[in-house]
Amino acid sequence: MMRRVAILLIISFLVAGTVIAQKSDKKKSVSELSVFNGGVIYSLPRTGIRVMVEVSQEKFFRGPYSEFAQKYIGVKSVSSSDAEFWKITDLKMETFGEPDPAEMHKATGAIASMLSLSDDGVLIGINSSVKSEARKTYTSVFTPDIELPREIWSEMSMHSFLVGKDTTHHSGDKLKSVEEKAAEAAHDIMKLRKRKALVLAADYDKLPPDGKAYQVMVDELNKIIGDYESLFIGKSYKSTHKYVFEVVPDAKGNKALVAFRFSATAGVLPESNVSGKPIMLELDPNPDLVRNGEQKAAPSAGETTNNGLFYRTPGLVVARLLNGSDVLAQARLSMAQFGVVTAIPDGLMSGEYSIEFHPVTGAIQRIGN
Repeated sequence: MMRRVAILLIISFLVAGTVIAQKSDKKKSVSELSVFNGGVIYSLPRTGIRVMVEVSQEKFFRGPYSEFAQKYIGVKSVSSSDAEFWKITDLKMETFGEPDPAEMHKATGAIASMLSLSDDGVLIGINSSVKSEARKTYTSVFTPDIELPREIWSEMSMHSFLVGKDTTHHSGDKLKSVEEKAAEAAHDIMKLRKRKALVLAADYDKLPPDGKAYQVMVDELNKIIGDYESLFIGKSYKSTHKYVFEVVPDAKGNKALVAFRFSATAGVLPESNVSGKPIMLELDPNPDLVRNGEQKAAPSAGETTNNGLFYRTPGLVVARLLNGSDVLAQARLSMAQFGVVTAIPDGLMSGEYSIEFHPVTGAIQRIGN
């Protein structure tokens, strides 16, 4: 008997729990929501453009024997001075959203309790559980530099720098001239090249079957030859750097903005450093979208809204990054501030519908019930 009573109690609890869960899952209508005084301040988003830049840096150091390059190793047009070179190797554009200070609004009444806002106060949902993603923070470090070895020319000769050094005289009495050392280095390069040729022509049967020892010898000879040749032709050190710049255009302002500045000898520079050439962000909005959007957004005869809720229909913009008249990159982007702001119809505010908005453009993404 007790067992039957226990089973009946368990069944009763399960049924009651199901009924409560079903009741709690049901959306409340506006009339069921509690009304509070005041209202909720929210903003519509404006769209920013994030410019991601990748540049290469090269530092060149002239060889100590550069003036004798053509005479002793037959290489022409060798640089006789140190130099630094920068080059833009990659550019990308993407959009992000932030609150638009020109589009701050206030929702009052019961509808205010149905709003979902992002961390920075942008309207992202109505009667919806949509959540916003945390915005990433990017840091650009200017004046980066290549990590250089302590000695650029650690090995300059296989021979003594002193004249007269032999088996009887352990040290000479004067230094050799730069041209004498250049001639010695050129002679050593010729010997090393011959040795490499002999290695390449060696009998493979005398080497390990996996060929690793052979490859190690060839690589080591190439390195030594390269080090000695650099004494004439110079040596370069290269590095890659990445930067991120965020630009927020104003639809009513200029259609061209300075994204960043660039110098072929100093690299990427902040906008305030006028020693670099400006890389301009040019925006070309589609006027037909704005014109047609404004026509459609105009209220029809007898149509009114008093809920204080608005959204955006974004505009389409062709964005170009320009170095003077040269187009470095181009993209078609949807941008909130180049579109139209319009009111949300009262018919969608009954509590039966859920609405989600795009956090970057402010456009309606989904309407559900």
